[in-house]
Amino acid sequence: MFTHRRSHAAAVLLGALFSAPLAAQTPVATIVPTIEVAGSGEATVTPDRALIYVGVQTKARTAALAGAENARLATAVLEAVRRAGIAREQIGTMNYNVNPSYRYYPDGRKPELTGYDASNTVRIEVRSLDLVGKVIDGALGAGANNISGMSFYASQMDATRRAALGAATTDARASAEAMASAAGGSLGTLISVTSQMNDGPRPILMQAMAMRGKASDEATPVVAPTEQTVNASVLGRWQFIPAAPR
Repeated sequence: MFTHRRSHAAAVLLGALFSAPLAAQTPVATIVPTIEVAGSGEATVTPDRALIYVGVQTKARTAALAGAENARLATAVLEAVRRAGIAREQIGTMNYNVNPSYRYYPDGRKPELTGYDASNTVRIEVRSLDLVGKVIDGALGAGANNISGMSFYASQMDATRRAALGAATTDARASAEAMASAAGGSLGTLISVTSQMNDGPRPILMQAMAMRGKASDEATPVVAPTEQTVNASVLGRWQFIPAAPR
């Protein structure tokens, strides 16, 4: 009986000796308190550029005649636009079409070919809003008969987005500091921050205009757009440092 008890005690002691190092190697999970808060910010920008879509539409008995007349007028329009102060690289063709034109009869008769329509639309980038009216007037005076649209946009959009993100991050940190203080501690290091931008202000679209030559000798009035707002939001996560026990 005495020998059996000593053997059992030795086995228990040996098990403790082998299990102790294993227990010491097992990491103990430490919960780090954090504060997570959202912030929002905005920045404003004033559009300083414009896009104008100018078209020339012609009609003739044959496709060749319609295309030739369209090319003549389009060349005159492009020359007038360049004289208005627009560089060649700021002008690009959007579309060019030559299509047959038909007369349709309500009684079901076969449509009658009446000629061919040619259209040429160019996209003009105006980098000074003071030139918008001059460009429109020059194009119409040279033979353009369709202004299919105009939009305004800002050239400094990237800088404005960064400013909105900076404001949102500052807002998030201020809220996190207030929460940490109210909870009796302080704000620690930043753990993570993610951002979310909206699509940004869309270009300000002006109503399309269809014109047949210049209506009057008065310059086309163009009202510069007002400021646009860019919004941003961020989600920040900081370490929370509890106050030291007294």
